[in-house]
Amino acid sequence: MREQKAAALKYESGEYAPRILARGIGTTAETLRRIAGENGVPIVESPNLADSLSHLNPFDYVPEKYWIAVAEILKFVYETRGNDELHQS
Repeated sequence: MREQKAAALKYESGEYAPRILARGIGTTAETLRRIAGENGVPIVESPNLADSLSHLNPFDYVPEKYWIAVAEILKFVYETRGNDELHQS
């Protein structure tokens, strides 16, 4: 069985790229998921992306090679929340 990994992301308009807010493996990943769930933060399952992002440091920008995958997740989250901020000028 694959060890659980998680990464919390944040993107603000005008930023170069999304940033890693937190990341973890094992019990730390489980804690991140629990805190997200308790606070209404959407959780998107993407084991391969979580594996890659879990090796970055908090506040690092997400590397360009992951931008498309992260953009798809952010789009899904914004649409799910009914928030269209990503499409505003």
